[in-house]
Amino acid sequence: MDEAKMYLDRKYSTFVVKHSWCFLLLGFSICIALGLSAILLRDLPDFNDPTKGFVPRGKHTLTSRLFVLEKIRNKLVEQLAAAKISNKSKISLTTKSSLLINQINKNHEEQEGEIDDDDDDSDYDVPLNEIELKVDLVSNPNACAFVPSSRSQCLTNQQVYTLLHNTTDLMKISKTIEEQLYKPNEHMCTSIDLNRHYEVYFESSDKSSPNLLNIDNLLSLCKKQYELVELFQLHSTCHYTLPEMVAYFSNKSDCRQLNANDINIFIDRIQRCHALYDTGLLRLAGLQRYRTAPIDLFQYDSCFRYNFTFLTLEYLLDKTFLSTNQTRYTAMWFLKPTKPIITANGSEIHNANSAHDLFIEHFYQNPKFDDDKTRVSALNFMDIRIPSAMKQIRADMFFVILAISLIVGVTIIYLRSITVALMTNICVVLSFACAYFSYKIIFGIDLFPYINLMATFILIGISCDNVFVIFDAWYSEKLDIYNEARLRSRSVEFYGKLTEKQEKQYRRDREYTAAILRQRLIARNDSEQHQKDQTGEEEHFDSIKNTDLIRMMKVNDEQMIQMLIGVLRHAAASVFVTSFTTSAAFFTNMISRIAYVQLFGLFMGLCILFNFLMNVTMIVSFVIVYEKICEPLSARFGLFNHFPEVFDKIMITLTRLNHAIFTVYIPRIIIKLRYILIIIFLILGIVGLFIVFYHPKLTPPKSRRYQFFQLSHPFERFEYQMRDEFLSYINEDKDNITNPLLVFIFGIEDTDLVHPFNPDQQQYIDNDNLVYNKKIDFYDPDTLRWFDTFLKDLNRSELFTNVQDTYAHWLTIGQLLRGFLTSNSNNDIKYNENEFFVPSTRNDTMIAMNRLFRFVSDSKQVLSSNDGNRGSDNFRLGFLPDPKTYYLRAFLFLVNMNVTFDTFSVQHAYYQKLEEYFDKRLEQLELSEGLNGHVYEQVKHGWFVSSQFLFYDLMREVIRGTYTSLIFSMVFAFFVLLLTSGNVVITLYAMITITFIIADTVAIFVLCGWELNILETIIIIMSVGLSVDFTVHYGVAYIKADWEKYQAHIRRTSNALKLFHLNNGNPIEQLLLEQLPQKTKKLSQPSLFKRIKIWHKKGNLQRFRRIKNSLIRVGSAVFIAGFTSFLAGLSMSPSKLTSFSQMGFFLMLIMFISWLYATWFFLPLLSFIGPIDKFADIPFSKLCRCTKPSSTNIVETLTTNEDEQQHSKAKLNDEQPI
Repeated sequence: MDEAKMYLDRKYSTFVVKHSWCFLLLGFSICIALGLSAILLRDLPDFNDPTKGFVPRGKHTLTSRLFVLEKIRNKLVEQLAAAKISNKSKISLTTKSSLLINQINKNHEEQEGEIDDDDDDSDYDVPLNEIELKVDLVSNPNACAFVPSSRSQCLTNQQVYTLLHNTTDLMKISKTIEEQLYKPNEHMCTSIDLNRHYEVYFESSDKSSPNLLNIDNLLSLCKKQYELVELFQLHSTCHYTLPEMVAYFSNKSDCRQLNANDINIFIDRIQRCHALYDTGLLRLAGLQRYRTAPIDLFQYDSCFRYNFTFLTLEYLLDKTFLSTNQTRYTAMWFLKPTKPIITANGSEIHNANSAHDLFIEHFYQNPKFDDDKTRVSALNFMDIRIPSAMKQIRADMFFVILAISLIVGVTIIYLRSITVALMTNICVVLSFACAYFSYKIIFGIDLFPYINLMATFILIGISCDNVFVIFDAWYSEKLDIYNEARLRSRSVEFYGKLTEKQEKQYRRDREYTAAILRQRLIARNDSEQHQKDQTGEEEHFDSIKNTDLIRMMKVNDEQMIQMLIGVLRHAAASVFVTSFTTSAAFFTNMISRIAYVQLFGLFMGLCILFNFLMNVTMIVSFVIVYEKICEPLSARFGLFNHFPEVFDKIMITLTRLNHAIFTVYIPRIIIKLRYILIIIFLILGIVGLFIVFYHPKLTPPKSRRYQFFQLSHPFERFEYQMRDEFLSYINEDKDNITNPLLVFIFGIEDTDLVHPFNPDQQQYIDNDNLVYNKKIDFYDPDTLRWFDTFLKDLNRSELFTNVQDTYAHWLTIGQLLRGFLTSNSNNDIKYNENEFFVPSTRNDTMIAMNRLFRFVSDSKQVLSSNDGNRGSDNFRLGFLPDPKTYYLRAFLFLVNMNVTFDTFSVQHAYYQKLEEYFDKRLEQLELSEGLNGHVYEQVKHGWFVSSQFLFYDLMREVIRGTYTSLIFSMVFAFFVLLLTSGNVVITLYAMITITFIIADTVAIFVLCGWELNILETIIIIMSVGLSVDFTVHYGVAYIKADWEKYQAHIRRTSNALKLFHLNNGNPIEQLLLEQLPQKTKKLSQPSLFKRIKIWHKKGNLQRFRRIKNSLIRVGSAVFIAGFTSFLAGLSMSPSKLTSFSQMGFFLMLIMFISWLYATWFFLPLLSFIGPIDKFADIPFSKLCRCTKPSSTNIVETLTTNEDEQQHSKAKLNDEQPI
């Protein structure tokens, strides 16, 4: 196996050296052609809707069930629109279906956070005095003050009067104010919905006096109110502000007329309604003001007049007002027109683009609205937070240029080559292009998440890592040739003429070589010096003070082939392992069911694989081209000799510092302090695991919101702060999570027919986008009886509430079926109205349902969903018949869940109970029916879903995908490391190191307050691939280290050198050699422990030299690679987008911790008990060998040994002139 590998390496190296230009140009041409074809043949990515792919999709996901429910709702809407019927009587099934649609619509609106208050005002200003009110109160004390749409018990007039402190406060409104409230062609200004308006939130500029309810702050806000009306061009629409509302409560039409007394009147009137607001009646009346009749007796009271009190408490004052009479924040609401406004140039205003332009011009980093009294705190412009984030992505691509510039600078300093820096970044671009071609053309994926753009930053760091390792390996091989020439005392040719400094250095290197040989010769049998040598304290042989000599040294094609073989042996193996483990870590994202995570992992994995191919083809070819062309040109023209002397001194200082650190000091610290370093980082790794898995540990997010900008951004301050300060949003969120609706569906499979990576495309092109369960028979009386039993059981369960409403409607269906069987004899059968009527035969059931559906279809009355009957849209059953045959195909019903979904743990526990409950009901049905049961086979494919499961399903898939992908990534990394390094011990040490790196990185995230969201999932999975790089480089370098390359050579020739120096050396050398002590043999047999200690001590020599060789070969390259990735992350940190800045922080942190653990834990671990010789090596050659070695092999081996002996003699003769 090794022979075959060496053969292939030599063939490939020969081909690359001979045809480097062709190889390089061919690669360029292919990559450019692939990238252009992908751009021309497919549409460019669209980042306008980043929410596409942001939810789990696929089999067994709850979100896919929600999409199927949406399709069912559309089917019901289509049938209702086609039939154009409505029957306001109770026996109209289509009326019930339309009401079910409204209920489902309401469920979806709650998920989106919308409240529909778009009807005309019906509150009339009728003269009424306090005496008449009291008379009415005495006459109707127990009458309901307000009739809500729900069946909850309402407050009586006397109870409301008591809550108002037994007083009346009739609010007088002037004609001027009334004119302001009635806008032409708009709604009356007495209501607000929470959708697509201009919301400007203010706070006090003086932190020591945060209360806005003082005259100075109100006058400041009043002035800004008029400025904002002009700015938004909303003179003809409604707006709601705190200073204006304070003026209204004092019957003033202009807030500029306010005084301190008006504030006291405002506070007193609002606080009078405090107790009434706590009952919920004030909010209920305010929200359903136009859905049901207004409050008759109290409609002119200040608590209810024009909804002013409700609007003030919910939208204009923060939640602390009722308890403190103060408000720290206030909102100004400016409602956009109901009809679009077109400017003279044909563009529309009050859309997302114009709102974004307003924000950038007047609010973004603009102190225009800060007058040292009040200032803008947060903004919500027509829900443009997401579109603005997508626009910010384009601006933040500047940071890619910044990252490239920083890395070019580091490459120039490290490799002293602009061309290498440019080639590195060109390979990044070409890798991106090839991956984009595979993504768009080969895999045919149209959805391109914006997070894929972050692949550029990650790829820059990975590419630099690989390029630095390859070039360091190249120069290390070149250094070996230089050292070989020094050993053999052969002259070295250079590409150009050496400077005076370089010439002196070249002579010093030759003298240094002879001195090292003499020192080792003298110290060979010196026990003290030999002991020092075994501890790794000797000065390394290949110390070079000026690396320019290595770069300028001339090499021929044969030497280049040998050097390239060495590069492939050392560097290519490391690059292969790092690339495949990193790409595998990204590919494991495909395990997730969230399209964003899947697509980012797929694209990032493709980028890394293509970058690896370019490293072993184009970069390797470029190394040869660079050696043949760039190095000779640089040497002949003296490009680096024309820089100022200061620059030259700096570069030489950096080179010597780099050499001293990675050749002398770091190896010395690792060897001397290996036990301390192992203990310190072992403790840190255990602490990291404790933080991640025990306390405080990584947890799902508490909020359903997703952060796009930094928290200091005005849009994010609204989303994460103001939404929790104002009662309108607080109550809306509470309504959504308290007793949410649950839908049970039978007859339709929960199969979501969408493309896995594009929600807009279906997998199958057909006329029906729903998969029906053909086994179920809704006309089977046994099936109907089971539905009746199931609904009764739901009513008895503590998991649900309001099931009695659903069952009442179910009984209504039974009455309808009985009513359509009047011509049959079944009508004579006694019927219990409290039990569901089930026809005796399947045929009777079919006749009754068909007659019902046909009656509905023939009806000619039309019911609009916007009718005044909206208050009764609470029908909880639905049937989906075939529009042509009227054959019943699906049945669904709604119940309320008896739970408040405030945390993920509550959601998870409830869903587990719900799933267990449904499975138990089916299991009971199966047991009761026995082997011949048929109802179980019909209903076992039923399912349930709720809009509140959207967030839970997302978090569930995030957690499942994270840990599953993490495990698979670690397993794959283990096998790749094992196969590449070929050593079990190295692989185990590397996996321990990687585990600690990931644990400490994630632990820091936890301590920084990060929660397990989509971006954090991607980051954690990425950490496996990015943490393995440095450890693998060190591990492969340790295994493949030529630790006895020069030492063995000196040992074989030491006797001849000793004789030479005894005869020709100076008197001091002769005296030292004559006084060398003679070896003595110990006859006593040491104990087992002592033998193990001696064996370990002897192995230390090999371990220390392997450690030092690893650091010399890849130490500086690993550090610079980590530094460049650190800079790539640093360049992302100033981004306004959270995803970019968090990814930048992750890159910086993972690079820093990876380098720390790889250098200061993995290497000390190897220096302590690392494998030596062939220990723990996997014998791949023996495993792959099919036959036993023959005698011919033995002869060949003996011949080889004899040849080696002859070669050693020849080397000895070559060394005599030294």
